[in-house]
Amino acid sequence: METMERTGRTAERLAKTGGDAYKLVVDHFAAQQERNVRFAQETLDGVVREVRDQAESNRALTQELVERAEQQRGAYRALVGQTVDAYAELLYAPLSYYKQGLRAVEGEIDRASFPISGYDELNVGEIAKQIDRLTAAQIREVREYEKRNKNRETLIDQLDRNLKAVSA
Repeated sequence: METMERTGRTAERLAKTGGDAYKLVVDHFAAQQERNVRFAQETLDGVVREVRDQAESNRALTQELVERAEQQRGAYRALVGQTVDAYAELLYAPLSYYKQGLRAVEGEIDRASFPISGYDELNVGEIAKQIDRLTAAQIREVREYEKRNKNRETLIDQLDRNLKAVSA
């Protein structure tokens, strides 16, 4: 019986050692599975963070590109406007010179036919000295010109007096 008891104890130890080994293997696989789950979760979290960071970076880049495109559009608009203005000036330049020449000739004709030569450069006293030699029509012309331009009351009064004297 003693042999049976020893055999029973040995079998128990063997079963206990086998059970402990099996428990050790199961615990090891469970711990490894937990590590794998944590690793997978951290990897997935890292990927999600990276995708978010890339999306934010892409959004910022897109915003910057839109702003620069707006600036370029403004610059193109200004360039086109300036180009159109330059072409318009080029096309209208001969007409502009013609108008200037026409005005100069008209001014010369007006000055040449005006009753008092150099009228615009003369003061009231110098004009008054020349009024006596003018006809009634010329006095009216000088009066109208004075009224439209400098409108000096004392000179207009004197022209009115001379006009009455010449007309009477």
